[in-house]
Amino acid sequence: MIGCQGKTQEAPPLAPVVTDVKVADAQGSVMAELKQIRPCRATIGPQEMIVGGPPIQSTVGTTAWTGTDDVNGTTFNRGDERIARLFPINDPTTGAVFDLHGIAQIRAKVTGQTAIVEDKAGALVRKLTLAAGTITSSDGLTITGTEDLVLAALLSAPELLPEVRMLSACERVLVKKGANAK
Repeated sequence: MIGCQGKTQEAPPLAPVVTDVKVADAQGSVMAELKQIRPCRATIGPQEMIVGGPPIQSTVGTTAWTGTDDVNGTTFNRGDERIARLFPINDPTTGAVFDLHGIAQIRAKVTGQTAIVEDKAGALVRKLTLAAGTITSSDGLTITGTEDLVLAALLSAPELLPEVRMLSACERVLVKKGANAK
C-alpha cells in the first residue's frame, strides 16, 4: 500500500507581543504614547514622530532630526543644530538627558521598583513607582505598557522638548530591540 508521507506543517511563530507605552494624566487622558516597533512611533499631544535607527533619524514637517551615536551617548540634532544628549542609552538603572553644556536636564536613577527623577539642579521633580505592571508618578501620571522606569521617566518628562522626549524614548527602545536581536 502506498501512502502519503507528507510532513505536518508547523504553525508559524507567533509575533512578539508589542505593548504600547502610554502616559496618562490623573483624569486618564493620554498625554504621550510610544509604539515599541521598528520604526518606533511616538506621540506627545498632537505631535507624532516616526523614528528609525539606530542611528536615530526622523522628520517632522520639513525639520530633520538625527542622532549621532558616540561613547558618550546619543547626541540629538535638529538639522545642523545640536540640541541634547542622551546617556547612557540602555542602562536599566539610570538615564539622563544633557544640554550642550553637559548639564543634566533630567536624570533618572532606579533603585528596585522606584525611580527618582531630578532636574538640572539635582532637585527631586518626581518619583516613579512600579507596582503590578503599572508605573505611577508622584505628580499624578500613570504609565502603562512598560516596566522600564527609565523609559517612563524619559517619555513623561515635561522638562524636555517633546521631540527630545520622543527621540530619547525611541532610542532606548530601538537600541534594546537591536541588542535582543543579536
